[in-house]
Amino acid sequence: MQKNLSIIKKLSYKGQEIQYYLTFKTQKYIRLKVIDKKIIISAPIQAQDWEIEGLIYKNISKIIKIISSQGSLFHISENGFVKIFGKEQHAYFLPTPTVDYPQYTFRVYETEQETIKKMYKKLAIIHQNDFIKVVNRWKEIMNLDFKNLTIKEIKNKWGVCYPDKSKIILNIRLIHYPIQALEYVVVHELSHLVHKNHSKSFWNHVRNYLPNYKNISEILKDSSI
Repeated sequence: MQKNLSIIKKLSYKGQEIQYYLTFKTQKYIRLKVIDKKIIISAPIQAQDWEIEGLIYKNISKIIKIISSQGSLFHISENGFVKIFGKEQHAYFLPTPTVDYPQYTFRVYETEQETIKKMYKKLAIIHQNDFIKVVNRWKEIMNLDFKNLTIKEIKNKWGVCYPDKSKIILNIRLIHYPIQALEYVVVHELSHLVHKNHSKSFWNHVRNYLPNYKNISEILKDSSI
């Protein structure tokens, strides 16, 4: 089986056809995520169909719940919405938006995937200062600093820290959740400037600034199985 080639596959559940995207990689375990209401699976090259589909069936109730939850983050229509820090804001998704429309006006592209991608790019521009304010506040509280901050859509992580490059990337998808979720990710990534891995010392460092970090992190645990 050719690795890193994405395959669209289907299975049946209660009379309904369920589609999933499968990629074979050099890894030990099968991993399942739900992104943009799509089931995304990466599997070892030697994995069999029955193993992969067994994982889907085993977690089907949770998968359906996650897809439903992700559908509530935004709604693409002329009279749609987008959640901003946990609250629904009216949004317009139009084929040809004009400059006199409100800020949450997004262009509709040929595919939903492209529409969502462009939506996140615009949200990153609109809310860049909101992210920067949170980062600057925690930099001061934790007495830590770094040079480069990037805010963009990331598929598999809420944030990334590169201590050697003095760089942190934050996922614009955090815009959908209560601001406490953004604060948790910021504290998490800033802590990596001190502790590069997820050691006991790292988590103690996070806990020192956010004693309830476990409760906050649960908000974001809605896209992986």
